[in-house]
Amino acid sequence: MLQWLINSVTDVLIAFALATLFLFVGAVNYPEFFPQRFFHYWVVATPEVAPKQSVEAAQQVSVVTQVQR
Repeated sequence: MLQWLINSVTDVLIAFALATLFLFVGAVNYPEFFPQRFFHYWVVATPEVAPKQSVEAAQQVSVVTQVQR
């Protein structure tokens, strides 16, 4: 009985560890799928893509304004 309980708890801990690892890898590689408040709690997985998107948006706006002039 005790061995079964230990094996069950170990299996659950392994499942949570794998889920956490997959969540971390997903947040680092695909940050656009996660809300910004997610990165408030997971500081380690802070994306580098967010500032690049704002720079690209600023460049697109400047191109549009240049064409209109």
